[in-house]
Amino acid sequence: MKIFQSLLVASFVSLFLFTGCDFFGLFPGEQEVVFKTDEGTHTYLVEVADEKEERNTGLMHRESLEENRGMIFIYEEEIKPAFWMKNTLIPLDMVFMDEDFKVVDYFVNVQPCEEDPCPHYIPNSNAQYIVELNAGEVGKMGLERGDVAEYK
Repeated sequence: MKIFQSLLVASFVSLFLFTGCDFFGLFPGEQEVVFKTDEGTHTYLVEVADEKEERNTGLMHRESLEENRGMIFIYEEEIKPAFWMKNTLIPLDMVFMDEDFKVVDYFVNVQPCEEDPCPHYIPNSNAQYIVELNAGEVGKMGLERGDVAEYK
């Protein structure tokens, strides 16, 4: 019996070590973004797109996005990035934040682009961080321009 228990424990340890899973629900390359609004705090697990190719691909070709999940796009400095929905299959909310993670702009319920030319979504102010979430999340959390997020 002790051998079976030892093998079982070793199997679980191996599963978590070799698949990259941990007990907190994060996978390699995922982080947390916590938005602080008048409605409270709202936590999202986000995939990180901090390299040019990752930012260019974003959430393209995804058929769904799990609840409370998203993607954060990280730029080296503040710019006015242009986002679009070409090859994106799900509607999204886009939240643009400055270097201090203050929300400077957002677009809600941005629909997939079905044919060229696809519209571009450009914030009114420079942004360094952009978070894409399922459509409707900005409204659910009561997000306003000027609210602050925390990146963990």
